[in-house]
Amino acid sequence: MLVGFIMAHPTASANDPVGTAAAITFAIEPLPPLRELETSWIRLDVAGTHSFFLTWAWIGTLLRCLPCPPQVRLLRAKRGSETVALAILTLKRTVRAGVPLIHGWLNATGDPAYDCITIEHNGFASAGVRANDLWSAFGEWFAKGVTAANEILVIATDPETAVLSKSRFDLEHRDTGFRTPLKSLGDLEGFMASLSRNSRQKLRRSIRDYERDAPLSMQVARDTETALAFLSEMKVLHVRSWTRRGKRHAFANPFFETFHRSLIRVGVDSGAVDLLRVSAGDRPIGYLYNFVRNGTVSSYQSGFDDADTRLRPGYVCHAVAIAHYAAAGMAEYDFLAGGNALKHSYGSQNYDLYWMRVRGNKIVVQVEGVMRKILAAVRNGP
Repeated sequence: MLVGFIMAHPTASANDPVGTAAAITFAIEPLPPLRELETSWIRLDVAGTHSFFLTWAWIGTLLRCLPCPPQVRLLRAKRGSETVALAILTLKRTVRAGVPLIHGWLNATGDPAYDCITIEHNGFASAGVRANDLWSAFGEWFAKGVTAANEILVIATDPETAVLSKSRFDLEHRDTGFRTPLKSLGDLEGFMASLSRNSRQKLRRSIRDYERDAPLSMQVARDTETALAFLSEMKVLHVRSWTRRGKRHAFANPFFETFHRSLIRVGVDSGAVDLLRVSAGDRPIGYLYNFVRNGTVSSYQSGFDDADTRLRPGYVCHAVAIAHYAAAGMAEYDFLAGGNALKHSYGSQNYDLYWMRVRGNKIVVQVEGVMRKILAAVRNGP
């Protein structure tokens, strides 16, 4: 069944050359055949500025790898007959606070077994429409309660959602991301000059420690076979490091590796996916797994040979990578969400990501809200 609703806006004017103020129509549709959807999605990828996580490389890989795609629907936004935005939407029946709900997840599944891949900079793949107009219209449309869903969770989205549609969205969680502008750095010396004195001294000392035995070098996987080999080698170092520290590692869920092996197969040849190996002589000290789109490098995952606590392979590997991407003309190096000492040291800019819940205007949502408050009051006592 197709569910639609039209948001009426003033007619586009000469000051609105792409017509973003024109009516935007939303619809939840059955998922079409993937080849058909790929054509529509890539058209938006070519014209749009959305993040790598919203491109067909990521979304298409997710749909191909999911064992139960029938639960997934397509969320389409149109202006007239033109599709201006797409997202996928998983709808599931759930019970919360004793109230049955139909819960939705934007570009995610709601199942930790599959959402372990961790989408960031979430939202719509879009072109020819301002994010302001798109998110505002989406919030208003869903609040009308015209769909079967009672609420939709939007994971790790950028601030437009919270700022421009805050009356329609409830903030569930906020996290901080870090990034480094690259345009003025030039090379490794330029990057080091941008750091604080303390960080610069530590990085120089770490490089000297490695280069006492052999010079540092970096290799970019130029083909799929090499990239998959780098992923396997990165996995060994990543699992060893996180296990030694008593923490759960990224590869703990089998779907993580299934998804990323498939993503590498579609992304390396196009230059959208990079795997890098940094070595001291013939000894690898670390691997980086990055995404590249529209001048932004997203530093997604890594594995470092960090058993010797005197050495700082993460700092060295990221510094070498930053210098590489700066020389290649990239605009920014995005460390993504979550903070640690390295990100604070290298990420000269920070930003917020929001986990937002948009609720439909239905009596069941209001009842669920009341029940949650009652149960919380009971748990907390008098």
